[in-house]
Amino acid sequence: MTSKRWRLLTIKTGYFSDDGKEIDPLTVPMPTLCNSCLNKNDAKEEAPCLLNRMDQMEEMKNGEMFLCFSYEPNDPSINKKKVYHDMEKYWAEQNRKYLAQQKKKKAKKKK
Repeated sequence: MTSKRWRLLTIKTGYFSDDGKEIDPLTVPMPTLCNSCLNKNDAKEEAPCLLNRMDQMEEMKNGEMFLCFSYEPNDPSINKKKVYHDMEKYWAEQNRKYLAQQKKKKAKKKK
C-alpha cells in the first residue's frame, strides 16, 4: 500500500518587489502629477497606477521625474500635450544618457 503525502500550498497575495519583498501600498510615494489625474480615484486604475509608482520608486527617491503615460488631467486648464511632451523629452534624454554609458562600458571592455 502506498501512502500519498499532500502538501498544502499557500498563495500569498499583495504587492511584491522584484526580489520578493512584500510592499505595503501605503508606503509607495504619490507623485505630484497623480494629484491632478482623473485616474487617482478610479478603482479600475488603482492597481496599474500603483504598479507604475512602485516601478519608479527608486527613481523618485533620486529626484528623477515621474513618468506616467496614462495621465489624464482632472482640470481642463492643464495642458495634457505639454505634460506628455515634457515626459517624452525627459525619457528620451534619460535613454540617451543610458546608451552613452553602455557605449563607454563596451569601449572599456575592448581595451
